[in-house]
Amino acid sequence: MDLDHQLNPIQRNQARLSKFAEWNYQQIGHTSTSRATLKPFFKDTQTSKINELKYPYYELKHPYQKGMFISISSHKLFYDKLISNFKRQYQSVLKAIGIKVGRDDIKQVRDLPSEVKINELIKKKVPILIGAIHDNPSKDGDGIRYQHSHLFIYNIHHYLPSNNCGLNELVNRIRAYQGRFVGSKYIKDDGVDVRPVGTYQHYEEDITDDDFYNYLLHPINNPRKETLINYMKNNRKNPDVNYSMTYLYYTKDYMPIDLTNRTLTTEYK
Repeated sequence: MDLDHQLNPIQRNQARLSKFAEWNYQQIGHTSTSRATLKPFFKDTQTSKINELKYPYYELKHPYQKGMFISISSHKLFYDKLISNFKRQYQSVLKAIGIKVGRDDIKQVRDLPSEVKINELIKKKVPILIGAIHDNPSKDGDGIRYQHSHLFIYNIHHYLPSNNCGLNELVNRIRAYQGRFVGSKYIKDDGVDVRPVGTYQHYEEDITDDDFYNYLLHPINNPRKETLINYMKNNRKNPDVNYSMTYLYYTKDYMPIDLTNRTLTTEYK
């Protein structure tokens, strides 16, 4: 019998919290040292990050149940290049978890898909990517203000391992695959940050499958609420310029998981 089932509910909650805190600490040790794009959103020190684990992780069946948040500290890249990378980045994330898809089977739109479509994708367990582009906090050394990107991937937890070691390995693989989109071979290892949605500053994210579409409407219906989706919508460092959100998803009826190239499995149902 699984040891987890031998514990009472309180012991189980404590064990899950302890396991996730340990895993999260390991993740912090691998995060980017380049914080230009992340300072408004996260604290800088490891200690403060650990102390900000206020979210009740033990209530989640998986750390990434509320989604995966990826920030790319780009090197001298503009909006047009960043938005053209989104399909490749979506494809790259899926490849890292053992799912190979063609770019022709990835739909990319600026307008939020309908509630029916979003709910259909969730039911089919299709990862949904929301992409945002922000201006860098300041101009570069050449006097030009470049841009960087953020990715929010929902529904991805179905394809992630549930054990700490396997999850850590796969998240590092996703980070490595995204390094090619930083724009410089010299900083690609330090230019990608991957975190579970609902941690740190925006730990009170109220995200469920049933209400995910309404959550995506926050920039319209509740723009002042402190949520990740509102953070992504607002170009805070240059509010006079507003970049549209971008939505991507796989269009086929099933996810083509390559079992021959997939060494990590998940117990999440």
